[in-house]
Amino acid sequence: ASFDNAHLCVPCNDNSNLRKKGAVVVNVELSTPEDNLIKDVLPDTNSLRMVESTDITEAARTESVKSPPTNQGSHQTGLVFESGSKHFDRHNRFHKERPLRVTSIHDYLLKSKLNDDNGATLVERCHILMPNEGVGHKGGYGNNGKSSEELFLDNDDYLRVHLPGYMQRLDRIAKCTCNDRLDIEGEQFKSIYFTRDSVREAKAAASSLCRLVTNVVSGNLDNGFAVIRPPGHHAEPGLAGGYCVINNVAVAAAYAREKLGVKKVLIVDWDVHHGNGTQKCFIDNPNVMYFSVHRYHGGNFFPFLDHGGPNCVGNNEGKGFNMNIGWNNKKMGDDEYLVVWEKLLMPVANEFKPDLVLVSAGFDAARGDMGECDVTPECFARLTRRLKTLANGKVVCALEGGYVRSVLCKCVETVLSALLDSESEVKCKQELQTFYKKLGDMDMLDCIDPSASKSIMETIKAHSPYWECLHSPEE
Repeated sequence: ASFDNAHLCVPCNDNSNLRKKGAVVVNVELSTPEDNLIKDVLPDTNSLRMVESTDITEAARTESVKSPPTNQGSHQTGLVFESGSKHFDRHNRFHKERPLRVTSIHDYLLKSKLNDDNGATLVERCHILMPNEGVGHKGGYGNNGKSSEELFLDNDDYLRVHLPGYMQRLDRIAKCTCNDRLDIEGEQFKSIYFTRDSVREAKAAASSLCRLVTNVVSGNLDNGFAVIRPPGHHAEPGLAGGYCVINNVAVAAAYAREKLGVKKVLIVDWDVHHGNGTQKCFIDNPNVMYFSVHRYHGGNFFPFLDHGGPNCVGNNEGKGFNMNIGWNNKKMGDDEYLVVWEKLLMPVANEFKPDLVLVSAGFDAARGDMGECDVTPECFARLTRRLKTLANGKVVCALEGGYVRSVLCKCVETVLSALLDSESEVKCKQELQTFYKKLGDMDMLDCIDPSASKSIMETIKAHSPYWECLHSPEE
């Protein structure tokens, strides 16, 4: 059975930038033959914008956040931008993972007035994290002339998740001034490029996220979104990969536990690719739960590893705390993701009782992006609203993938709006009532793609020994 036109997810009211099911999508970016790289076809975007990133200084350790938002009915939501402007592919300025991803989001949010009756933009409603001369309340970028000594994190903060030998290697790369040598270093990893500033930019991204997490955990903010690059979830303890140099979310989770007194962290990864790096960082850890929903195809989808499947549940004391839902078909959309949330993630998360939720917020599973899935921006907002019911609402999102900018900007916009919305709990209850009303007497697994149902059931079976909420009635 299926809902046909009556899908479980109520569609977004603004369909101007969305593709209806069965319609033809016209992207503003086109793939080039080489390695699926993106080439812009929008006017004035054919040159790489070298917009400076957020400055991060020692003062950030005690610095709070910039001025209250204009909408006092909103949650106190933090926002930080780190474009990594000096980290880019020197051989292909149209590479899909480049600074323009972040600067485009920044410019888009400066104009967005989604769901605000007072006419304030999303950026004006947020608290922009402010070091000495960083981003102002109305947006913009500070001085990118930051040295490693000025970054918020210490070496020990990286060593909680990355191996000493790997960090020493990154330090050597950071001192390298020979482009040929940098190319050789990049070739040692899968889908990695380096400039002489790449390591510094990667540390800046992790630093920005940890500053935001600090403000949320301390109560200065309710939640937040770190629009940062390079991404991080493919970076393993001893390996870069998949455009990721330092694992931002893993560093932040370990930082929160060690420095901020957080006992339990839930990491939710909805990027279309499995976060093999994050999984490996916490595979033995019962206090950091990693939950990932991604395309898997039996290990034949990037990162092309077999441990992104349902049977990888964790090791030793960490058994049951690593949960993978691996899709084996394309075009998984709103209904499939909502069912994953209600059938699996939310019951387990409520049993786990996290003190902090970190989201590896990749948007390449969005409708119209390169991941060939079909999740709408409004669905990402709904997933966010559900997560806000956990950990007293302490939810921090960090950008991972998402490469078609028109799609990416819209997804970030809806998620940020959900984070800001102080009425999200009421909306969440209304959405759940509608969800279960549409289900009626049907099992939700019978209302989605059969392949998706099978993937979910495989994960439930693998984890049922570890979670009471997953026990079958006869048990």
